[in-house]
Amino acid sequence: METELRDLRWAIIAARHRSLRQAAEVLNVRQSTLSRAIRDLESQLGALLFERSNSGTRPTVAGQEFLGLRSD
Repeated sequence: METELRDLRWAIIAARHRSLRQAAEVLNVRQSTLSRAIRDLESQLGALLFERSNSGTRPTVAGQEFLGLRSD
């Protein structure tokens, strides 16, 4: 399976919103579609990009580095 630019864009938007629900609304896609795309991306990379909890979705350190969100 090939990584698509769309999936990278979606992951960046999810990281910025820190919520899959909000990111899905912005992207006008179902939350389950977004979640599946991010899980597929994580599987392809062999790394967990997001920590998921009831309070939201936060990028892991690996996710921040991969998505270019680290400020240091």
